[in-house]
Amino acid sequence: MRSSFALRVSAIAISMAVVIGCGGSAGSPPSASQSGAAAATPTPQPVKVRAAYGNVTPANLAPFYAKEKGIFLQNGLDVDLTLIDGGGKAMAALLGNSVGTETMSAFVGGGDVQAVTLFVPVSPWVLMAPGSYTGPNDLRGKTVGVASKGGSSEVAANQAIEKLGLKLADVTILPTGSVANLTAAMLANQVYAGPGHPPDTAALIKNGYKVIMDLAAQKVPAVENCTIVTKKYASEHKDVMQKYVDSLVQAIVAMKKDKPGTLPVMQKLLNVTDQDALSETYDYYVTQIFPIYPAVTPDAWNYSRDELAKTNGAVKGLDVTKVIDNSFVTDSQTRKVGG
Repeated sequence: MRSSFALRVSAIAISMAVVIGCGGSAGSPPSASQSGAAAATPTPQPVKVRAAYGNVTPANLAPFYAKEKGIFLQNGLDVDLTLIDGGGKAMAALLGNSVGTETMSAFVGGGDVQAVTLFVPVSPWVLMAPGSYTGPNDLRGKTVGVASKGGSSEVAANQAIEKLGLKLADVTILPTGSVANLTAAMLANQVYAGPGHPPDTAALIKNGYKVIMDLAAQKVPAVENCTIVTKKYASEHKDVMQKYVDSLVQAIVAMKKDKPGTLPVMQKLLNVTDQDALSETYDYYVTQIFPIYPAVTPDAWNYSRDELAKTNGAVKGLDVTKVIDNSFVTDSQTRKVGG
């Protein structure tokens, strides 16, 4: 019953990265030729940590930047950062002691998970339609594409549709599998409209699409791209978790100060060569959205939960504080890790 329930509950958050396991040692034993002083203070070996991000999106930039720029290593962590495309697959891997993402659906299904950072507390989505769009009535009877069923793109699409004065029954929602697939489907005219954000919106705009509802400009609360970890792992490896969160904070600060140095990292993450699109993406996410101290805000989670409950009553009334732990971000802020 609980397993079936977990499959039916739509996820509210697409996670940014998940810490799930570590290894390593304090260092190799000193050789006989080493001096007494050297032998007494061996260089610690970095702790190995496995982590993942669930989608190729700018919101995943912080851990990717921390990995590429050596920030994790500077903090004593050897992070194996892996892409597992799709939140559901990644969460299954996390609960199987591998790696993972989707949070609330796993929790209500019995998963022992919690969110420790939130990098995108406002909705970064805009609803886009062809240039021929003249008003909400043009959406009636049309197909609106989303990245995945129950994911943040569907929540955004539902919000945008309702803000346009329509009912969800007025359109057909079609999951495409990923943000990249959604963009491709729109460009191929396989769906009429869909939610997007930089850098994908740059290609859509160049091909005649336009924004018909901007959720980001309205500062609609959202829960996108959290760092998720099992509660057991966090309680048993507090020092590793703190170093991991410190690294993410340091990455955000570094990115905000160095656009030229960040764009190549973003280009590698997104596999996008269009420099205008990359610049637009940086200005949008790094400058406007990413908080230096990415605390998990209960209000944003409650808002997303209530929006999702409109189409899935199973999450109605869920106490989101049961899956939130801000202690690591608070510790970073107390020590002024971000300056």
